[in-house]
Amino acid sequence: ESLGKGEKQVTTAALHLLRAAYTASRTSPRLFAHAPTLQVRLLHRLPPPHPSDPTRAGLPSLGSSSKRMACTSAPEAKEGEAAAGKEEVKWETLQEGKAKVLHRPGEAFYNPAQVQNRDLSVAVLREFGKLLKREQEEKEAAGKVKANDITASAHMSKGGMTILEGLSATGLRAVRYAKEIEGIKKVVANDLLEDAVDSIKRNIEHNEVSDLVEASHDDAAMAMYRQRDVHNRFTVVDLDPYGSATPFLDAAVQSVAEGGLMAVTCTDLAVLCGAHSEACYAKYGSMSLRGKHCHEQALRIVLSTIESHANRYKRHIVPLISVHMDFYVRLFVRVYTSPANVKYSASKKSMLFQCSGCGSYALQPLGKVIVKGNSTKFVPGTGPPVGENCQHCGYKHQLGGPIWTEPTQDNEFVDAVLGQLDGNQADFASHKRLFGLVTSLREELQDSPLFNDLSAMAHAMCVECPSNTVFDSAIVNAGYRISHSHTCPTAVKTDAPPSVLWDLMRGWAKQHPPKKITPRSPAELLHKGECKVEADFTIRPEIVKAKKESTTRKFMPAPTADWGPMQRAKGAGMGFAGGAENEA
Repeated sequence: ESLGKGEKQVTTAALHLLRAAYTASRTSPRLFAHAPTLQVRLLHRLPPPHPSDPTRAGLPSLGSSSKRMACTSAPEAKEGEAAAGKEEVKWETLQEGKAKVLHRPGEAFYNPAQVQNRDLSVAVLREFGKLLKREQEEKEAAGKVKANDITASAHMSKGGMTILEGLSATGLRAVRYAKEIEGIKKVVANDLLEDAVDSIKRNIEHNEVSDLVEASHDDAAMAMYRQRDVHNRFTVVDLDPYGSATPFLDAAVQSVAEGGLMAVTCTDLAVLCGAHSEACYAKYGSMSLRGKHCHEQALRIVLSTIESHANRYKRHIVPLISVHMDFYVRLFVRVYTSPANVKYSASKKSMLFQCSGCGSYALQPLGKVIVKGNSTKFVPGTGPPVGENCQHCGYKHQLGGPIWTEPTQDNEFVDAVLGQLDGNQADFASHKRLFGLVTSLREELQDSPLFNDLSAMAHAMCVECPSNTVFDSAIVNAGYRISHSHTCPTAVKTDAPPSVLWDLMRGWAKQHPPKKITPRSPAELLHKGECKVEADFTIRPEIVKAKKESTTRKFMPAPTADWGPMQRAKGAGMGFAGGAENEA
């Protein structure tokens, strides 16, 4: 449609020649044998020829079965046409929440393991809609409503939230949003794959949500770039790609409304958890390190990356929920515009110094904020916080980061999501696992980034591992706070410095001496260290009581043996012209 008259004539002639070549190839199959994929791709995009076109004779239809028939001989093609005329396509019906989608394996990506992701997203968006509504009501009560208000909360008084699902695949998530969340004006379900868009359209009709859900066939990044204008931005931008979300973050931070929500999934945990630090630096601008805290580190790397993208446009983020689930991380952050707040960004990130022997770590903030009276200065951080060798075991340090070291969640909002999950259990197929996960998330200390692992510390000292109750009590008896992590049941997340933790482990080792210590190992030097804190392992009654009263299972096994990532949809490249397709 964008071509001129002369260009159309030339293009039409070229297409007719291609059809003639295809017809000839059926008598000489080798003509296209060297490039069958090109043959299919070209023929699938040709407009139907005029009935009088001589090259039409014997040419198979280019409908939904064209890809299969284009690679067959003439007799096979005719048989395929006859079969297509007699038999209807058999669809697999998938039900999740209130959505029922028609799915054919291989047409668009679908992973049942992501039900927990989608359940959490529905719960979060329900509570986010309520939050926006409260914010708008407060503005109206205070008389602060503006005619040209461009904030996300103002969307609630203009018909409701607008949501972009950038990589929609089957459209299941978009349909669930439309049917299960109140206060929605429009959901745009976008995908780059033509088959996926066909699936989205079919499922919109099947679920009768055409008044709320709109199918879009576009490059995900371009779909967001077109909405950069402050009056056209989305209330919520949801990115759930197959792999890393980094190719889409620049567009996403520009296309979300003031105070709007970005929901981001990254499934490339091998990269984020230190297996490929060089790839992590290339994608996220951060060096990832191996360690028991690697999944929390992954969350903080992604938050740091989103913040960096937002800062380029005088914007910053405020995390609502950040969680590691199964084989991916899922983050929900609000985006605001404030050049003044962007100045604090460096002080929200730190470099990570981690011992290669005992695993002790230290954080070095990139920037400092100095406040004197009414004066606020922003200066570079000073360091390093450690020497060349670890003071506890003498091994070298590895350098990672930068990572986000501010809170990764808003506890008040997490409480609201827990209430949503508990009050509407029938709406969430993964309720038990999800409720336990978010409960564990809520109990985390938010001012203590990362954590030590109790079993790893015991292994480093070659001693029997104490129970969580015993070691937690020792930390509290020493005057510090303790929590665990939703990413690891043996996590020791505390405000106690590493020196105190090793002193407590030395006290434990005196009561449970090791059988053997390897010379020149970290254990040898750890045992030789001087104890400055007397270890008291008296059990704290409040810790025992809290564990007895808690009936929620926080770490549940996977429902099936193959619960994990799947192969991406056949023919999927990236969700932009050259990038990763979605994880539905």
